[in-house]
Amino acid sequence: MESLSDITWEQVPCPLCGSERWSVRLAAKDLLYGLPGEFQLVRCADCRHHFVNPRPTPDCIHRFYPKDYVPHHPPNLAEEPSEARAETRHPVKGPWYLSRPVRSVPGLRRLYYWLSESYAEIIPEVACSPKRALELGCADGQFLERLQRRGWEPVGVELAADPARRAQARGLQVHAGRFEAGQFPAGSFDAVFAWMLLEHLHDPAAALGEIRRILKDSAWLVFSVPNYACWEPRVFGRYWYSLQLPTHLHQFHVRELRRLLRSNGFGEIRAVHQRNLLNVAGSVGLWLRERFPASRLGPAVLRFTNDPGLWGTLAMAPPAILAAWLRQGGRLTVTARAV
Repeated sequence: MESLSDITWEQVPCPLCGSERWSVRLAAKDLLYGLPGEFQLVRCADCRHHFVNPRPTPDCIHRFYPKDYVPHHPPNLAEEPSEARAETRHPVKGPWYLSRPVRSVPGLRRLYYWLSESYAEIIPEVACSPKRALELGCADGQFLERLQRRGWEPVGVELAADPARRAQARGLQVHAGRFEAGQFPAGSFDAVFAWMLLEHLHDPAAALGEIRRILKDSAWLVFSVPNYACWEPRVFGRYWYSLQLPTHLHQFHVRELRRLLRSNGFGEIRAVHQRNLLNVAGSVGLWLRERFPASRLGPAVLRFTNDPGLWGTLAMAPPAILAAWLRQGGRLTVTARAV
């Protein structure tokens, strides 16, 4: 890991309401990638938003993303619990559990799709043609390819150079660099997607305002974020897998997201609790790795978190479904419409 001693830091008012009043709620090191230093998560005294303060400036923040940063190297099998996934990702000669005789057992296929649906990614139905979509933080383009298979004309933006090049090599239209104001014409997209991105942005309100500008009226914004209002951060504290200081500059509650979206021209807001316990697995893995550094168990649990596979996903599904039903999912998928 390179030295980060020359990073420029900025102390900021609350990024959502502008209040200068805040208090430190947690100070922690980066347990996931071992970044040097200790970072503060503070809470605004007025709107109660949690954010990193002080934080690296926009020109420096990229240095906190290591080369092995997991979202830049997603597993090849993207989550798509649909019949199309079974047919295109696992042909008949593939695994026995997706062979035609097994899938023909009455009710088994429906049970598989129900258990494996996490709602980590939601693609709204759009009647227009052609339909254009933008994905912010598209990594190497796996979700863009899903959109293509469903009849969309997708465009991506990716800050990290290596994943952007991999996406471009797949023939996808991907802009390497930041999502900038004025980058796309007004009203040019039918949907914008942003998976686990908003918590990384220095100015999420400005980004949402620009997204609204480039969306057509009644078009969709769909994104996901960690859910700081659930039970997980209270139980795991500094070991919470989605804490990820300092790259996660914000930790959101649903109430803050609704307020932020409404103030930037969005309505019909729906927050879906993902049926997903990967934060729990990752938190346990971080705890095990720190408490028992000589053991292989912690690293094994973290590898499982990054790629649980079919059986891992199905095994975690019942408690994940219960947590989502109780509105205690550790990750949210939010849909909103431009109004």
